[in-house]
Amino acid sequence: MRVPAVLRDIFFQDVGTPLRLDGADVVLPLLAEVAAGWLLRLAGADLGATPFFTITGLPGDTKLRCESGVEIRSPQLWDPVNAVCDAMASLAVAWPLFDPTLITLHAAGVEMSGRLVVFPNIRRAGKSTLSIALARAGYRVFSDDVVPLSFPVAGPAVAHAMGLAPRLRLPLPESLPADFRAWAEAVPGPRNRQYHYLPLAGQPQHGERLPVGAFVLLDRRDEPTVARLTPVPPDAAMDALLHQNFTRDRHSGEVLEVIAATLARTPVWQLTYADLGGAVGCLEAGFTDVVPATSLGGQARRFGVPVLDFRAASVEGQVVQRAGCVERWIGETLYLADPAGRAIQRMDALAAAIWAMLEEPVTPEELEEALSEAFPETPRETIAADLSRLLSRLAEAGLVAGGATRSG
Repeated sequence: MRVPAVLRDIFFQDVGTPLRLDGADVVLPLLAEVAAGWLLRLAGADLGATPFFTITGLPGDTKLRCESGVEIRSPQLWDPVNAVCDAMASLAVAWPLFDPTLITLHAAGVEMSGRLVVFPNIRRAGKSTLSIALARAGYRVFSDDVVPLSFPVAGPAVAHAMGLAPRLRLPLPESLPADFRAWAEAVPGPRNRQYHYLPLAGQPQHGERLPVGAFVLLDRRDEPTVARLTPVPPDAAMDALLHQNFTRDRHSGEVLEVIAATLARTPVWQLTYADLGGAVGCLEAGFTDVVPATSLGGQARRFGVPVLDFRAASVEGQVVQRAGCVERWIGETLYLADPAGRAIQRMDALAAAIWAMLEEPVTPEELEEALSEAFPETPRETIAADLSRLLSRLAEAGLVAGGATRSG
């Protein structure tokens, strides 16, 4: 007969639902190190509360059963370090559920000259390693993986510290400098064969805030390259930020508005680099003259939620832009969000031109005729097929309506 396990709920500051441990006290000392920047409260389990994550010990097994309460995915069996890692991923999803002013980016964020430099996640770009190298150089790491942002009515976007220790993926590449690998290896912290958490001193506490001073997209090269910062076109920056936003229960039109406004006032750079030391030096040289903000801009905007109950319009008769769409030009690219707030669409030059033609009701045949006159060398059937696909896409996205007048 199984002995009843000890049930514990761990509440994280600002998160209204707990992490539940069911016979899994083995992770408690790991949590104390990994989440050292959070105010935690340990309590007996309230079975009436739905946890954001549950870690369950299994009799006779060193693995722990891990199940997220805020993400739709199958339970997993992990060792204690990976169990904590998985729980912290769900924590990043759970926190914004209780704060409607936040959206969260897959990104790293490091304080430099009084503002946060945000590194949106790009696969194999090395954001975690770079942020830890910057921590070694004396800079504070707000996060190496997830950066929550709020958007004051006035002023720049504001980043919130996660309060979690950064982690390195193991084994460390031989291409990293020997002194960095030796230093990282010597830092005590939870580790297994896959990850090593580094609970570094002097890092920000959960919820500490800083204005965003810049976004930096990482372009790590394998061949020798002199580290350099170059400006990034606004639409490339927009694509990176939209792709890395994983707070999906926010109204997309409002998200489009705040990100467009943020990019209008915040510089975006690309850091091209090969070696870690060169990247750190380049960033230090590039951001020493940033003037710290004197204010965080006051009250933050609260996001609405999308309306999911939606019926697409027919595109067989007249079609017209649906009233209430949000459109923003970012550089040379048009972005659209539907009135229901379900998604953001990126429009190429031709699609943007067709969108402009939809300001007044028009039939697909009339659009086809206009496009055929504009592109006489393109076969009519090609134009018709491409136009049909675009109109279907706009209808499914809730961006166009049928009828003789603009519809709400």
